[in-house]
Parts: sequence; C-alpha cells; structure tokens
Amino acid sequence: MSKNDDLEILNSIYKNSKMASDCIDSVTEKCDNDKLKEYIQKQRKHYDNSCEKVASQIRELGGEPAEPPKSSQAMAEMGITMKTFTDRSCSNIAKIMYNGTNMGIVDISETVNHAKNADERVISQAKQLLSAEERYADGLKGFL
Repeated sequence: MSKNDDLEILNSIYKNSKMASDCIDSVTEKCDNDKLKEYIQKQRKHYDNSCEKVASQIRELGGEPAEPPKSSQAMAEMGITMKTFTDRSCSNIAKIMYNGTNMGIVDISETVNHAKNADERVISQAKQLLSAEERYADGLKGFL
C-alpha cells in the first residue's frame, strides 16, 4: 500500500467530481428539457456526495483536496457556452454531458491504472465511481 497512490486516486476522484458538478450547473442553465435536467441533476447530486466523502478521506490521510485547475474549469465553461450558443437542443446538451462523463471515466481509469500500490479499498471506491459514470453515460444515450 502507498499513501501517495491512495491520495492520487482520491484527488482524481475529487477533481473529476468537482469539475463535473460545476459544469452541470452551467449545462442545466441552458437545458429546457425537464427530463434531461432532472437526470443531470441526479448525476450532480452523486458528484456532490462523492466530493464530500472523498475530501474527508483525503484529509484523514493528511492531505488537502486538490481543486481542479482554474484554467480547466474556464475552458470547460467556455466550451459549454460555445457548444450551446446556437444549439440548446436536448440532444446537444446530452452530447455535451456524455462527452464530459467519458472524459472523467478516462481520467480516473488512467489514474487507477498508474497507482499500482494503492489500497484495494481505494481502488474499489474508484471502480464504483467508474461504474456509476458508465451508467450515467448509458442513460444519456437515450437523450441523444
């Protein structure tokens, strides 16, 4: 077991969940479809809960949760604004959410695969989040 690998995975979960939650706020403002809005708000609640839980675990290990880079957040916000400027359709909003969810899946998967000495419980926690992310992505397909 490696505390550094545990912190790396937990911070990856935290950053991805925080970024997703913040982006969902921007996307929701532009979404006129009540069913899709409800679906992504459910996803947001999951991310918020994940952030709280993981932040606590990071602190227990003596770390401090790493916030997503401001530049990444600004670029995500700008991308959402640009992609919805002329198209606020349900399909387009779902596509934005689907792509963002997949970026989180890739990022967390890479982190888990590189953190070879992480505690099995931390790896299991990351895999649970990945499984939830995959379910959310599948659910978004119905809105495309």
